[in-house]
Amino acid sequence: MVQVYSTLFIVEADIIKSILEENGIKCILLDKHMGTIYPAAVLDSGIRVMVGEEDSDKAHEIIREYLRAMKETEQ
Repeated sequence: MVQVYSTLFIVEADIIKSILEENGIKCILLDKHMGTIYPAAVLDSGIRVMVGEEDSDKAHEIIREYLRAMKETEQ
């Protein structure tokens, strides 16, 4: 598995995981529970979104589109 994204925010990690899974990409969140129990433990690496290597390009594209849409809504 390869890391395609990381965040300090559990909600953001869950949203990205949901979006990827809706697009047929299996993924896991590393350190999600550690971030809940002891947030300072994930300050360096964040909660990491991991996908299979074969899905990494598609996952990056989906995440970029999500982040672009989020930025547009903020304006």
